[in-house]
Amino acid sequence: MRRVIYEVACSLDGYIARLDHSCDWLPNDEQDYGLKDFYARLDTALIGRKTHGLMVKHGQPAMPGLTNYVFSRNPPSATYEGVQWVSSSPLELIGTLKSKPGKDIWLVGGSNLAQTLFGSRLVDEVSLAIVPVLLGDGIPLFPRFTAETPLKLIEEKAYPGGVARLRYERVS
Repeated sequence: MRRVIYEVACSLDGYIARLDHSCDWLPNDEQDYGLKDFYARLDTALIGRKTHGLMVKHGQPAMPGLTNYVFSRNPPSATYEGVQWVSSSPLELIGTLKSKPGKDIWLVGGSNLAQTLFGSRLVDEVSLAIVPVLLGDGIPLFPRFTAETPLKLIEEKAYPGGVARLRYERVS
């Protein structure tokens, strides 16, 4: 069965971006940090409306090579090639996607979307690239949860420069 993976880079103190949504603290080098292998596991991206807006602002309205679903309660103001808009509950679509053959599914971002998926126990794996910087404030890695979610460490790797990649799976 396909898995939903929440994969994200974060600061050591647990932020995915500054309050202004900037990510200038992320490493800007030639290191791969395991992303090539991660992308090879995927064929679908789940994206919240606000996250998609930031992607558009940075000139990338879709994750290349993936089927992109953007979740929004409101109709889109524009359409983008490779992006499917979803206004219904994400639970139905994700249940359908997980039951069909295919590669894994990336929960790209959006705290409301993440909260819904974690709360419904639809996230199977959490994969973090922890960057050795303390931001002190910003957009938190995890939204407020309605239920405790036990995880089990399945992989760890340290990279030159101090970035650490940790992969966890949800304990049933």
